[in-house]
Amino acid sequence: MPKNPTDRHAGQQVKLWVSDELYAALKVRAVRQNSSVAEELRKAASAGLEPLNGMDTIQDLLTDLKQFTKLHLEPLAFIAAMDTAYNAASWQQLWKNTPQFQHDSQGLAKMEHQLRQQATQRLQRKLRELPGEDAPENEDEGE
Repeated sequence: MPKNPTDRHAGQQVKLWVSDELYAALKVRAVRQNSSVAEELRKAASAGLEPLNGMDTIQDLLTDLKQFTKLHLEPLAFIAAMDTAYNAASWQQLWKNTPQFQHDSQGLAKMEHQLRQQATQRLQRKLRELPGEDAPENEDEGE
């Protein structure tokens, strides 16, 4: 056994304060590994910066995803919403002028409600990727 404990280690000795949570986790690991808290901390520290580099990579990818969303998906969603609002208003205007609905505003409201409900249900199915009850309709749309 070496006379000086620093003879068996390469590097520098550091006195370090750690949080109670980290100490508790190290203590549990030391009991499991049948070692000391200091040894478990040394092992964790000797793992180096590689785990942190992985975290940096994840952070970079998340930043890229946020930028992609802001630059591409948000404008596309806005355009789709505007087109949908325009189409809904156009169709409503056309229906109001048809002879069938000129004197039957309740029939028009009922039809609009039914169409909106069908569109909402279809969108919910697509978002959940659940098969719909109206499979033949999906075949007509080329989906």
